[in-house]
Amino acid sequence: MLTLRRLTPELLDRIRPISAASLCGEDVMLRIGRSGFALGYVPLPRAEWRSFPMPAGLAPSALLGDPSAAMFLAFEDDVFVGQAAVYMTPETRWTDIIDIRVDAAHRRKGVARALLSAVEDFSRAQQMNGLRIALTDDNTVACQFCEHCGFVLQGIDRMALAYTESERDKPLARRACELYFYQQHQKG
Repeated sequence: MLTLRRLTPELLDRIRPISAASLCGEDVMLRIGRSGFALGYVPLPRAEWRSFPMPAGLAPSALLGDPSAAMFLAFEDDVFVGQAAVYMTPETRWTDIIDIRVDAAHRRKGVARALLSAVEDFSRAQQMNGLRIALTDDNTVACQFCEHCGFVLQGIDRMALAYTESERDKPLARRACELYFYQQHQKG
């Protein structure tokens, strides 16, 4: 049975690294039209594994002492299977999802959606405007997940990652872009 818990000091020793590697069979194609941004997906010649490391500086123990942060943990029959970390931005009143990941053996079972629901409840309780998540356009699985969960692409930054160590050797047109997805809370 799936249970979700907000991170507490007692749960720190239960967290273990979770790989965010996924098998990608498509690339993201960004379309810009009169009504804004839209994503399309183009099949790759062959599927490839892509890995996305934990964001730098995201230490669960540091989140405990930060009143603007929270981490939610997912357990399946008392086994740690996923996590979602968020920061609230009081100036803009958005809850930023910094990381959401599920163990590969437990994907496609509703764990990520359950974590997202916990994050949304937390955000509403803090009276924030909604959720925001920044993804790269090479993370097609996460982009598709966000779209299926009702997030809308509202912004892009082609240069945010262009000169990072992992991207600078690629042709400029092939370097990863940062995509900003938003989901506003429904009033009511």
